[in-house]
Amino acid sequence: MGKKNNKSGSISRRTFFRSAAAAIGSFLTLMIGYPLVDSIVSGSKKVAKRAFNKLGPLSSIHNSFKPVLQPTKMSFSKINHDAFVTTSEPEQVWIIKKSTDDVKVFSPVCPHLGCRYNWDGERKLFVCPCHNSVFTIEGKVVSGPAPRGLDELPSEIRDESLYVEYEKFEAGIPDKIITD
Repeated sequence: MGKKNNKSGSISRRTFFRSAAAAIGSFLTLMIGYPLVDSIVSGSKKVAKRAFNKLGPLSSIHNSFKPVLQPTKMSFSKINHDAFVTTSEPEQVWIIKKSTDDVKVFSPVCPHLGCRYNWDGERKLFVCPCHNSVFTIEGKVVSGPAPRGLDELPSEIRDESLYVEYEKFEAGIPDKIITD
């Protein structure tokens, strides 16, 4: 049996299937391989998009130092952006307002072990109920096992409203390190 001479310009069935298998294999390799390689190469570079969350009008926050030494606790909906997913979760912060352009925003989480602290109006101090860490209205440690002062959050004033970028920090260490 000899080889058939193909003079009409058509391809043999074997050549067609070989070419079709190569094309399908290349297509599947590209469709599966590209996202896999991209996730490995750029996965460490992708960081969830951070956002400033609106707390409210600055005029609704009373001045912490005149006439009374008192912070303001505010609740808001924290917006999280991660790739194509946007979620919202309730959160709280402590606000210290000295004037219309001097505002500090503190995380409500104690830097000792991550408990939520409260304001003691009689003592005019922040007190953590878990291990009795005590802080001034400025966030400095007065006593207790807390390794650092209260964690101040990035904030800004835009259009007469206060915005905060909510962050979480590692507890139990003297350095202020952001966690996920």
